[in-house]
Amino acid sequence: MTIPDDAPANPAHLGPTGAPAPDEPVTWYKRTWVIATAAIVVVIGASILIDLPRPISNAEDIASQTASLKEINTDLAPCGYAITETFLIHHDQVAGTLTPADRQAATKMLTDDQTACSFTSNSIFDLTNNVQVQDTAAGKLVDRMLSVSTTWATSEALAAVEDIQALYLHPANTARAKDLVAQEKLLAEDRTQAFNDIQQAGALLHTHLPEPNLPALPVPTS
Repeated sequence: MTIPDDAPANPAHLGPTGAPAPDEPVTWYKRTWVIATAAIVVVIGASILIDLPRPISNAEDIASQTASLKEINTDLAPCGYAITETFLIHHDQVAGTLTPADRQAATKMLTDDQTACSFTSNSIFDLTNNVQVQDTAAGKLVDRMLSVSTTWATSEALAAVEDIQALYLHPANTARAKDLVAQEKLLAEDRTQAFNDIQQAGALLHTHLPEPNLPALPVPTS
């Protein structure tokens, strides 16, 4: 059936005012899910860009490794001084050259030396918790040197100080004397390894990096 043009409009098609209801298209970019998805994409994209590794120059690598080594050496210094002092006391005791004043001070000095190489020391805590090494080819060698130096201080140097403390009170303690010889060997081996690591790192960077602050142990004068 043909509906005349002047026929009344179907009430179902009228708006609230009686006029035909206009179509109201929803703009796609105003939909909540579209906005949320776009925000997530932007955040993920930004994080990927931030996490992408940035090649560093040789000069930057040298500066970074040098800074790390200076921090490591600063943290090692108290234990390095302590182990040197401890062995000097031991050698003087064995040689019978400790003065009365030396003997009076030796017990406290050995206790302080033990603390300097233990985890109760602020320097050792910083060495094992706060040193961050740039992860480059040279940095991997510096990081290995850090690990070796930590063992040198907190395991071998500390054990050597404890052996010498025991021998100071009981010179005939053969078990402690034997262990001290073993610790001296380990200290020397780790020192050599640490120096080799830094020499290799320096060769990769074509520079001379600061040497590890791991003193050679004093040897008896007699």
